[in-house]
Amino acid sequence: MEFTTEILSARPRIVFSLDRDSVCMGDDCVCHACSVEMPSFTDAKVLAENLSAGYLPSVRGYGHWWECILNGNVIAKVFSNGTAEGLSTIEYGPKNSVYFRYNSATY
Repeated sequence: MEFTTEILSARPRIVFSLDRDSVCMGDDCVCHACSVEMPSFTDAKVLAENLSAGYLPSVRGYGHWWECILNGNVIAKVFSNGTAEGLSTIEYGPKNSVYFRYNSATY
């Protein structure tokens, strides 16, 4: 496990501006925008999981998911259990913004 940490810490660090959809009216009262700095990941799934951990709210129920959008391109889906599915490759820019779009459950 230490070897993996050494590889990640050796990668260039990137600043991301984060924002997300609100999930209810009470959530509208809070500004969700923030910025974080983390290592640059080459896997969209790993990037989405690391950015969403501790940032996305806990929503009761099943079947909802989030789209992770990096610089206007959907790169991954993050599911209600915290796992992600990478959809495309990552292309970083001089400024990198990530937006999480909420998709409620449909039955």
